[in-house]
Amino acid sequence: MKKRHAALAALALVGILSGCGQTAADNTMHLAPVEQKTEGSQIDKSVKYEFSGNHADANGIEIQRYEWDGSAWNKDDYGLFTVNSEKVGESSGIIQFDPETDAVNAEYNINIQSDDFGGSMQFADSSKLSGLPTERLTSAVAMQEEKIDDLAVDVEIPLLVRTFRTDGTQILVAIDAFSDPGNSSALKYSSYAEAYTVKFVKNDNL
Repeated sequence: MKKRHAALAALALVGILSGCGQTAADNTMHLAPVEQKTEGSQIDKSVKYEFSGNHADANGIEIQRYEWDGSAWNKDDYGLFTVNSEKVGESSGIIQFDPETDAVNAEYNINIQSDDFGGSMQFADSSKLSGLPTERLTSAVAMQEEKIDDLAVDVEIPLLVRTFRTDGTQILVAIDAFSDPGNSSALKYSSYAEAYTVKFVKNDNL
C-alpha cells in the first residue's frame, strides 16, 4: 500500500510541475542559426549560431575542420578547435564564422563566446585554400537552416560547408553535402571544398 501511495505522490508531483510549465532536464543542447546569410547567391559567407544547454552533461565544444579529397571528407590535422568549461552544458552563447578578409578564398575566424564561461577566437589556415587561383574563383556556402532543440552530447553535426570553383561558374551547395556527399553536385564538380562541424562533448579528463 505504501508503494502505491508513493507512486501516486510522484505522479501528482509530475502533474504539478507540468502545470507550472516546468520540465525535467533532457541532457541535450539547443542550436539555432542566427543569420541565414547563405540563401540566394550564397556569396556572403558569414555564419552564426546560438547555442544553449538544458543541464546537458557537457564540458567542452569541439569545432572540427574537414577537407574534401574528391571522394571523402578528411579531418584537417590542425583543424580541431576546442573550448573547455564545466559550464558548457548549462550555458548559452554563440558560434560564429567570419571571413578574415573580402577575398573569395578568405580563411574563417571562428568565434565561440558565452557570458557564462568566456570563449575563444581561433583562425583556420589551409595552404590548399590560400593556393587557389582567385581570378575566376567562386564559392558557395551552406549552413543549418533549422534550429535543433535536441542535439545529444557527443553527436557531431555540420555547421558549414563551403565549395569553390575556378571556372567562374557556381553550383549551390547544401548542408547535406557533408553527410551525403555522393548526392552533391557542388562537391562533385568543385575545385576545393571544406566543412566545419560541432560537437558538444563530455570529457572525463578535464
